[in-house]
Amino acid sequence: MFWTKSSIKLLANFRRRSRKKGLSPQDRVGDLLRAFVAEAGDRALIITHANADPDGVASAIILSELLERLGLKASVAFPEGASKLSRKIMSKIGIKLPYLQEPQNEKYDSVVVVDATNCLQLGSFCLDVKQAKVLMVFDHHTPPGDLVSSSHYSVVKTEPATTVLVYQAVRDLSLKLNPKLATLALTGILFDSRRFFHATLETFKATASLIEEGGDYEMALSLLEEEETFSERVAKLKGAMRCQVLRVGDYLIALSEVGSFEASVARALISLGADVSLVASEKEEGCKLSIRISRSFYEKTRLSASKDLGAALAQQLEGEGGGHDMAGSFTGKCRASEALREALKVVSNKLLAKPRPL
Repeated sequence: MFWTKSSIKLLANFRRRSRKKGLSPQDRVGDLLRAFVAEAGDRALIITHANADPDGVASAIILSELLERLGLKASVAFPEGASKLSRKIMSKIGIKLPYLQEPQNEKYDSVVVVDATNCLQLGSFCLDVKQAKVLMVFDHHTPPGDLVSSSHYSVVKTEPATTVLVYQAVRDLSLKLNPKLATLALTGILFDSRRFFHATLETFKATASLIEEGGDYEMALSLLEEEETFSERVAKLKGAMRCQVLRVGDYLIALSEVGSFEASVARALISLGADVSLVASEKEEGCKLSIRISRSFYEKTRLSASKDLGAALAQQLEGEGGGHDMAGSFTGKCRASEALREALKVVSNKLLAKPRPL
C-alpha cells in the first residue's frame, strides 16, 4: 500500500480517537511508527538508557534510519555515552553516527525512547522526555515503567531484545537494512538474548531475515567477544568472598555487596550454584541491586526477577525496578543492605519459608 501524508494523519487521528496507542495483538509496529511520524512534526529525538549497551545502540540507530526514510529528521542521544563494547562494535562495523551525550539548548517536541521505560534510566535527558508533546516507547522489559503510562505510542512486548521489536517495524514497512545495519542489529539481538539463551520465535525469525539481508553473523558474534577487565575479575572474586548463602526451603539464596559490576557478580553466583543471587552496590545517590534467577528455580517457582522482585522493591523503597523473569534490577535511594534485606523478604514470602544459614 502507498501511504500519503494525509492517509498517515487519518491513521493517527483514528488511533487517537479509538484508544491509547499501545501495541495490541492486531497492531503492526510499522503502523504505529507511521502514526507517530504523522504527529511528530519535522524532527525527533531518539534516546536510550545511560551507558548504552549494544541492544540500545542498535535499536536507536536502526530507528533513526527508519524515521529518516519516513521523512522525519532524527537525532540520537546516548546519555553519558555508549558503552565501551558498543563503541567498539560501531567502530568495527564502520557506523559513524554523531550522537548526543548531554542535553543541548534545543527543544524536541517529539521523542522516542528505546530499551528503557523509566525516566531515571535516561539521566539528564529525563527532562526532555517529560516535556515531549509526542512520546513513543520501544522496550522489552517488564513491568512497564513510568514512561509507558505517559507515552502516546508504545511498543512494549516481552522479547529478548528491543532490537527485535524495532526490526518488526522494518519488516512491517517492507523495508530492508543495508549490511552494516543488519550486522549491527544482529549484535543487539545476540547481546541481550545472551546468544539465544533467551529466545522466542520472533528472535529467530528476525535473525534469519537479517542474515538474508546481508548481516554478518560471524562478525556479530566475534564483536561481542570481550575479555573481562582486571577490575571486573576482582569484583567477581570479592563478591564471592563476601557472599552470604542462606537456605530458603529447598533453595539456595546468595547475597553479596560489591562496589561495582553487580550484574557480573550476580551471574557468577548463579553459575556457582545459587538458585537466586542478589548483589547490591552503594553509591552517593543511592543503591543498585542486580537480581539473577536460575532457570530451574524459575520453572519450579515462577518467581520473576522483574515482576515480583523488581516491582515489589519499587513499591517498598523509593526507586525503579524491572527487567526480565530471570534477570532484573532495582535502583533506589536506599542503603545496599536495605535493598538486600527487602529482596530476601520477597523471596522468602514467595517460598513460604524462613531463611536460615547453611
